[in-house]
Amino acid sequence: MALDSAGWDMPSASAAACRLAISTALPNQARSLITRHTPYSGRFLEVIAKPRKLAGPAHTPFLYFSPERTPSRPPNPRGDPMILYRTFRGRILAMLTACLASATLAHAAAADYPERPLRVVVPYPAGGNTDIIARDVMKGLSARLGQPIVIDNKPGANSIVGTDLVAKATPDGYTLGVVIGAYANNTALYRKLPYRPDDLVPVTQLTRTSLVIVSARPDLRSLDELIRAGRDGAAPLSFASSGMGSAAHLLGERLARETGMKGAMHVPYKGSTDATADLASGRVGFMFDAISAMGPLIRAGKLNALAVTSAERSPLLPEVPSIEELGHPDLVSYAWAGVLAPKGTPPAIVERLAGELATVLRDPALQARLADISTEAVGSTPAEFARFLEQESRINGDLIRQLNLTLD
Repeated sequence: MALDSAGWDMPSASAAACRLAISTALPNQARSLITRHTPYSGRFLEVIAKPRKLAGPAHTPFLYFSPERTPSRPPNPRGDPMILYRTFRGRILAMLTACLASATLAHAAAADYPERPLRVVVPYPAGGNTDIIARDVMKGLSARLGQPIVIDNKPGANSIVGTDLVAKATPDGYTLGVVIGAYANNTALYRKLPYRPDDLVPVTQLTRTSLVIVSARPDLRSLDELIRAGRDGAAPLSFASSGMGSAAHLLGERLARETGMKGAMHVPYKGSTDATADLASGRVGFMFDAISAMGPLIRAGKLNALAVTSAERSPLLPEVPSIEELGHPDLVSYAWAGVLAPKGTPPAIVERLAGELATVLRDPALQARLADISTEAVGSTPAEFARFLEQESRINGDLIRQLNLTLD
């Protein structure tokens, strides 16, 4: 396997993993190992050594060795890098050989992928919006990959049950997970999770969905009227959600904080059905929910649509202003869905899946079906999805901690 200017001629994640594996195999005397290539010395390893005890100012000696030359030492090193070389040469070379073999196998596996059906875990019940989106998108992915894709619904514990199955699956590209906003929030909502966020790697963001702020009260027909009512601390203005820590709850809290609605009071329900019933009857003042869920009640005149949470108006509710045009760009927000894979999935497979899913999401027929539920196709790269997840976790995590919310 040839070397390039960035290290071994393999995906950067694989090269980084090799470096980490070799460096952590060494005791404290050797801090890290870097693989490089130079035109004058061919293939070589550079070991940055840090002896346990050094007299005088801190100094980091370097040790070089390559097939073309014997080890040499830099001028006036403190400590003896030759001792380090003789002591750890066998271990370094063994680890390097293992890494190169592993990388070669990973490349071969990615080239033949996929050779059997895939399993996609959806941590929500069948028939819900997340399940519908997953099935529609994965039907297109199956056609492109030439393999069946089995949708495995594993609801429970605010998506933790299904997500944990994906985190603990074999990282070979044959088990994937579909997640929504709860995934990004759970690290702040739960003190203990059966998995760590870095047990999963981002593949792509599939979709984003506009929400709508609705109220049944006849005196609340615009967002300005809602804000004015909420600023009256003497008369509490309740808002409903499907549960503590849900997207609707956090959006309600963000709206209250952004606009100074001191009278806003959260009323959590066990699901959207009961919340919607009390909203329509006027028992609670307002609620955030998906346009597809609230649309029939809006069109029937039972609910007033005050604003949509997207940056632009929704084609499904063209007469309803967006929250950005009403002067609240920081409150632009979407429900979303994305795909994750177990940590250790070969980068080439992750990139292949992201590319294929992006192609699926560009299909006009699929985009039209998504538009029927006020949902947009995204199809981001793994790096873009990683940045998006970090932003979601930071914004909502800060709010969750400020509210002292916990679900365990």
